[in-house]
Amino acid sequence: MKYTEKLQLKKPDLTDYVNISDINENMDTLDTAVKELQDGSTSIPDLDTDDKRLAGAINEIKNEVINTNNAIVNHQANPMPHTFVDNGITYRWGFRTVNGEPQMIYEEVTG
Repeated sequence: MKYTEKLQLKKPDLTDYVNISDINENMDTLDTAVKELQDGSTSIPDLDTDDKRLAGAINEIKNEVINTNNAIVNHQANPMPHTFVDNGITYRWGFRTVNGEPQMIYEEVTG
């Protein structure tokens, strides 16, 4: 008798007699595994997210992608999204093009 690597399902050899209780045990194991996936309760310990459930991790990654896309859109819409400090004065800066020529622009941040 051989066993599957992940779920350890029983795999009878060609010369083995098939035991119905083995088949039923395999079905119970599969039923439990599928139900855990449907419920999102399957835990993946080495998954690099806060939520270790498969469905939760997918939603966490989806939300991160949405947040990153929003940050990129906001960054691109702001002509001066960056800041720097010089002699205690804070400036915001960015880039623009005038007649196809790139220019660095900046202004002092007040208040």
